[in-house]
This record gives sequence, structure tokens and C-alpha cells, in this order.
Amino acid sequence: MTGQVHDRADDHSGCSTVRYAAALAALRIALGLYWLYEQHWKLPPDFGLHDSRGLMFAFQQSIQHPTLDVYRAFLQEVVVPHFRLFGWVLGIAEVALGLSLVLGALTRAGALLSVLQSANLLLAQARTPDGPWIYLAMLAASLFVLLTPSNRRFSVDRRLVSRAAATRSRTALVTRVWMWAVS
Repeated sequence: MTGQVHDRADDHSGCSTVRYAAALAALRIALGLYWLYEQHWKLPPDFGLHDSRGLMFAFQQSIQHPTLDVYRAFLQEVVVPHFRLFGWVLGIAEVALGLSLVLGALTRAGALLSVLQSANLLLAQARTPDGPWIYLAMLAASLFVLLTPSNRRFSVDRRLVSRAAATRSRTALVTRVWMWAVS
């Protein structure tokens, strides 16, 4: 009888572990989908240049309502004159991190990129009329995904972990970086 109760407790614990892993995966996927969705207003080839709410508008808002003067100067002197280059860089980075999070592929690397881009957006947009709240939420969600095992369910990383473990005999630094990115 004791063994049966213990088995049921193990089943219940396993079920809650699966639900926890699924909830973490759902947050990871939702964050990735958000990054992908946000591409709609800054698509190439013009990146919303002539759109009243496009990427240039966002840069201009950051210049008009600066969080830091040095960041405003960077936007005015470097980003705006090279608008298309920065449009491509931002687009590629945000699509890459969005796909990484949705697919659960190199999840930690995608989450780290999400943290960095969220912090960048917070710095750029904190004093604009839109305010800091969405960027604080994105930063918090990105940090949560980075610091939790959100790639244990519904992810490519689950398959990559076994391959990474098989490469342990290879270059130690490369293997450590690979293991960090997928585990």
C-alpha cells in the first residue's frame, strides 16, 4: 500500500514538472512570437521610413525624448545617417532571436540577445510618450527566459543537448559555449 501511495506521489510530481516546463516553454514561445510580430512596422526595404509609426519615427522619438544625451548623439550622428544599415541589423537580430525563442533553438543565446535588445529599447524609448512599461516587461520576460529552463519542452534544444554531450571530447571552450546555448 505504501508503495502505491508513493508511486502516485511520483506521478503527481512528474505531472507538475511537465506542466511547469510547458508553462516556461509557452512564455518563451510567446516572447519569440512578440519579437516576430513587431517586425510588421519596420520591414525592408524601407523599414517604415515613410510610415508615420515606422522605424525612423521610433528613432526620432528617441532623439526628441532622450534618456541619455550620449545615446541621442549616437542616434543622430551614427544611426540616422546609416538608417538602412541599422534597419537590416535590427531586423535580422530581432528575427533571429524571435525564431530562436519560438523554436527553442540555441534558446539561451536567443534569450541573451532578447535581454540586450530589450535593454537597448528601454534605454532608447523610456522617455518617449509610449513610456518605459512595455520595454520593462520585455526585459523582465527576457531575463526570465534566460534564467529558467524554458527549453525543456517544445524545443530543438532538447535534441541538441544529446549531440552536445557527445562532443564533450572535442575542444573544451567550444563545447562549453555550445552546452550553455542549448542547455
